[in-house]
Amino acid sequence: MLNSKNFTALGLMSGTSADGIDIAMLKTNGKAKIKLGPSGYYPFTNSFIKKLKKTFKKEINIDKVKKQKRIIQIESEFTKLNFLAIKKFLKKNKIHKNNIDVIGFHGQTISHNPSKGYTYQIGDPKKLSDLLNLDVVSSFRENDVNNGGQGAPLTPIFHYYLTKSIKKKICFINLGGISNITYFNHRNKDDFNKIIAFDAGPCCSLIDDWIFKNTNKKFDKFGLLARKGNLNKEIINNFLRNLYFKKKPPKSLDRSFFNLSSLKRINVKDGAATLNYFIVQTLLKSFSFLPSYPDLCILSGGGRFNKFLVDLLNKEIKAKVILSDYYKWDGDAIEAHAFAYLAVRKLLNLPITFPKTTGVKKPLSGGRICRFF
Repeated sequence: MLNSKNFTALGLMSGTSADGIDIAMLKTNGKAKIKLGPSGYYPFTNSFIKKLKKTFKKEINIDKVKKQKRIIQIESEFTKLNFLAIKKFLKKNKIHKNNIDVIGFHGQTISHNPSKGYTYQIGDPKKLSDLLNLDVVSSFRENDVNNGGQGAPLTPIFHYYLTKSIKKKICFINLGGISNITYFNHRNKDDFNKIIAFDAGPCCSLIDDWIFKNTNKKFDKFGLLARKGNLNKEIINNFLRNLYFKKKPPKSLDRSFFNLSSLKRINVKDGAATLNYFIVQTLLKSFSFLPSYPDLCILSGGGRFNKFLVDLLNKEIKAKVILSDYYKWDGDAIEAHAFAYLAVRKLLNLPITFPKTTGVKKPLSGGRICRFF
């Protein structure tokens, strides 16, 4: 029976930072059994990053966007880059593709606006399936948004089972392009409907855009520039006036909801420092929406390498703060592992979103299967 089988799955993730492709493999029964496998990162070129980011919009007309020659070309290039990354990953780790049961292909979000009733990711699952001769699951967010949900975050059910053995009140914080949190209490018996999750605010995408704009580098390594800068309270307060931070969860963000326009006439170091302090404040504000303060905060995502940001979080959060790597979970690959896991849950028709994670009325399955015959 499918429900008793352990599946081997690959997950592909290109997040809001839009700097490359994370790939990860795992074995799972789609429930509590999870064995994490190898992972890898395959960066985009600077020229492709610039091209990709030009497609990001706060609002789009999906029917028109799908027909735009520029979008079609970028989607084709993006899909090919995912295919080539998979080939390199399999070769490096000496894995035969016939040992893979399914691929979870998130694609690249170019516009996420659930208040307007849509979310849109580029990436051609049929082409990827045909190139690899494997089943591919994609469009993970669509069913949730179509049923009144936020379509994000999608990783909470994976966070929940990954941490099942840690009997604490846990806040799993993903410091990605956007920061999002998942909260649950493993002291209590299983209840998916008590998992709380939402996007806290912009994170690495905003810092990376600032650094890229001013230095042509992809990111501020270890937060060294930010550590030399001074925060600008006026800019932080201006950001925090955004009504998003008063809105009760479930809620989600698109990277286009915030921009760098308020950072005019400020040097690169002060701008970087200010953005880091702003991110910390958004996370602290998020804790006010939780039923109780966490015992443990686990940090994942590329932002955990920003030592300046992590130091600030350790100083301000009144709970133990550790990196996911402490548990030997690759913090760069958590989301890629999650989409491998979600692909298996789709095969089993198990729910991936819940009332307190995305706002849907009842637990929902998600994703479309593109089968190879």
